Amino acid sequence: MAEGGTATQADLDAGSIVNVAFATGTDPNGLPVDSPTDDETVTANQNPALSIVKTASPTTYSAVGDVISYSYLVKNVGNVTISGPISVTDDNVDAPASCPLGDLAPTASLTCTASRTVTQADLDAGSIVNVAFATGTDTNGNPVDSPTDTE
Repeated sequence: MAEGGTATQADLDAGSIVNVAFATGTDPNGLPVDSPTDDETVTANQNPALSIVKTASPTTYSAVGDVISYSYLVKNVGNVTISGPISVTDDNVDAPASCPLGDLAPTASLTCTASRTVTQADLDAGSIVNVAFATGTDTNGNPVDSPTDTE
């Protein structure tokens, strides 16, 4: 914990603060006297969370072979660092989304990209519907998924 008693991001990411204390003094004969150590653990209230906002460009299509580009804004809306790699899963794109490597600190965001080439089936259907979500790992090694975003 930082001096002065203020919790740091590292403390939140670690999940707790352990404080160890002991007293020291001098007995009547001038010899040092130490108390046994005493420790206290304060547990962090960790809240790992991601959000995702997907946008398409262009938002309309008219021919087989048109390319729809998707941009996914992934934000850490929790209070602990989300470990990378951060990935985006989209059920209806040509190839997996491409995301920058690295961790995502609280309030930080990154942008991933993917695309879809329009098919005759897309033209016949009149629209392309796809669902995307982001995934990372919390400081305890557990997966963290964003809610889905449908476009």
